[in-house]
Amino acid sequence: MTLATWWQGDPEMNLAAFPDFHARPADDDTLLARINHLNPAQVVERRRAGHQPYIGYIGETAVTYGWAATRLAAIGEPHLEFAIPAGDRYLWDFATVPEWQGKELYPRVLHAMTRMEDADRFWIIHTPENLPSGAGIQRAGFQSVGQLSFRADGSVGLIPVGQRARAHFAAALLGIPVIEGGLSPCWRCMEQVACTCELDPDHCTCALPLRPRR
Repeated sequence: MTLATWWQGDPEMNLAAFPDFHARPADDDTLLARINHLNPAQVVERRRAGHQPYIGYIGETAVTYGWAATRLAAIGEPHLEFAIPAGDRYLWDFATVPEWQGKELYPRVLHAMTRMEDADRFWIIHTPENLPSGAGIQRAGFQSVGQLSFRADGSVGLIPVGQRARAHFAAALLGIPVIEGGLSPCWRCMEQVACTCELDPDHCTCALPLRPRR
């Protein structure tokens, strides 16, 4: 899994304006529940836990959404739970309404959230097979800082990518070690260090090489 970050003062995204697009904190839980495929009680519970939802609109049509965790966050597959400092946000659970997909709305709602949330650092994770998500995160100006995966003993670690200082900051946030090797190249391969994806990389759909931003 790839961990990426955007800090206040980092370069802004460079996307052409999209007519009538804007994003704002969600104030209609019924609408949010419908497009997020949640029930209203789940929305209320998330809010109580300190998660702030946003909706992106074309005019007044809701087209995309995402959440910002402000207190606690969890990453499901590696079973990580961590506290979020006051100056940070963990961004999660994004999607675009199907008929509006492919219009680069994801990076726009990401960017809007970094402008509206009162925080200095933003963090987000995507799985390597989710190419549209990774591309959208990059277009929003986020930089990859590390690869999150399982070690041979089943514990989780972070291999730095790009700025090492930020990778160490991220590892401290997540409560995991920074390591230089011993990770499975594929985040799904818990039981082995030499994952089968390396044996047939041309047909691998779950692990992609990370390339530092230049």
